[in-house]
Amino acid sequence: MMKLRHNVGLLVLTPVLLIGATAREAMATKVGQPVNWTVSAPLTTTNPSAANDATAADIVTQIGQGLYRYDKAGKPVLADAKSVVTSADGRTVTFKLKAGLRWSNGAKLTAADYVYGFQQTVNPRNASNSAAIAKNIHGANALVTGASQDFASLGVKALNEDTLQLQLDHPMPALPSILTSTAFFPQNKAFEDKVGAKYGTSAVNSISNGPFVLQQWNGSNTTYALTKNDHYVDQKQVRTQKITIRTITDTTTGYNLYQAGDVDYTVFGADQVRASQHKADFQVIKTGRTDFIGLNQQNKLLQNRALRKALQLSINRTELSKRVLTGSERQGQTFTPDGVARNPKTARDFAKDASLSQNTFSTKQAQKFFRTAQKELAGQQLKLTLLSDDDDQSKKEAQYIQSQLTTQLPALKVTIKSEPKAARVKAQLSQNYDMVLTSWGGDYGDPMSFLNLFTTTSGLNIVKYQNAAYDKLLATADNQHADQPEQRYTDLKKADGYLQRDAPVIVLGYKSLPTLQRTTVSGVIQNPVGTLDLKSVYKKYEIRKWQLSHIQTVLFFKRGSLLPNHLRWIRHRVCL
Repeated sequence: MMKLRHNVGLLVLTPVLLIGATAREAMATKVGQPVNWTVSAPLTTTNPSAANDATAADIVTQIGQGLYRYDKAGKPVLADAKSVVTSADGRTVTFKLKAGLRWSNGAKLTAADYVYGFQQTVNPRNASNSAAIAKNIHGANALVTGASQDFASLGVKALNEDTLQLQLDHPMPALPSILTSTAFFPQNKAFEDKVGAKYGTSAVNSISNGPFVLQQWNGSNTTYALTKNDHYVDQKQVRTQKITIRTITDTTTGYNLYQAGDVDYTVFGADQVRASQHKADFQVIKTGRTDFIGLNQQNKLLQNRALRKALQLSINRTELSKRVLTGSERQGQTFTPDGVARNPKTARDFAKDASLSQNTFSTKQAQKFFRTAQKELAGQQLKLTLLSDDDDQSKKEAQYIQSQLTTQLPALKVTIKSEPKAARVKAQLSQNYDMVLTSWGGDYGDPMSFLNLFTTTSGLNIVKYQNAAYDKLLATADNQHADQPEQRYTDLKKADGYLQRDAPVIVLGYKSLPTLQRTTVSGVIQNPVGTLDLKSVYKKYEIRKWQLSHIQTVLFFKRGSLLPNHLRWIRHRVCL
């Protein structure tokens, strides 16, 4: 019997190898086997404070962790912290860290690492996009603006190795969500001092406290890996030993690689949606990102509100979504996308609650505003350039917008300028454009993360919108009404209304990603603000009937017969 059992074990290798050889057809894998993932842009840094783009934020989320992390229900839950106590006035927040926190090099992680991480985010040297959301931490605003260089004055203190305390100028109801951001991850000063300016520029110059460790990234290559971090405090929840990341900037390439079985997940363009939308592995992922056209008010023409309103009302966003984006864009009028916040009294989604119906597509209203603009801008040539990325999808979207504007407003001339993403981002940050096709994803799940973008003092106010009433509403929401949910919600709702009426930006919709993901891959978490979390991702084994039949047939012919208990054993072995 022992000999028979041994031989059966050898025979099982034959069909298992067959399955491996035909994986593209059968999609057969084992739990814990490598996952092959894709990202749509190159990785630029692993410095948590400087992870300003989507890819960097996604990768840093895999190799790092903060006091909170989003769970599968999209709620921030304690991660590196085991408990939190908030004072009665909401201004002192004290965290107790979990025991056994370690860095990937084995060094102990303490509250001092959190203090250093927060200090790096508010340090202007790191140009963190998230520095502004730390402004309610005592002393942060002075450090961010350069008015102070005393980082010890920041209201983030290590009371001992496992106790961290935050001093806030005002209560922050969104604090748990804010602290999920990579900008508020701990940082290891000893490691950063050792590698110096190279910190975050390659895998060897990166350090982890999260589920994975970055491998095989030299700072510019497009394929690298995430491997399980054996020092991660919650490593029992990490079910995959290795995730290979491939940078795919062209959606057609990603689609072809997926079809060939080379990747397990890819985002693809509108051209492939029709061919895939009825497949089991097709899914549209909602993101907390708003697609919009920024109207640069340093341009004298665009300082005219009537012209901005004419542009806003000339674009049929429903048709744009259906014809150009193949239905993957969610419709909305507010700059704050759906799924971010709800009315604390009625539970209605903010995006619906704050939407102004008069901003919908209307040729009649667009032309009315345009005639007013022509009178107010008499003698000036009505000519604008629309800046976009140079990928196929962005070009098609830009061409549709150009057609809409010039059809509805015949006296307007619109030209398109397409550039690589990096060049487009640089141009919009320096206000070197007329109109720009771009998007914004919030740092945390609250309307403030979107509306703060357009305050007069915001460093990311790419359209240079200035409105004292708008600024006051947001300041009131952050200060006097910070601990009064209904009043704060009303402030934010009114502020979004100003953006809709003044039209410094034209909201096109809320980005959804058409994707293909193997049905054998599970455990992916898409956070409310769009960050991906692969902490719990895994591949489950899927054996098809024809494969089991093949196993049974091979064994029958090789042994002549197969006892039921042996077949049960084979089923168990194959399905591990």
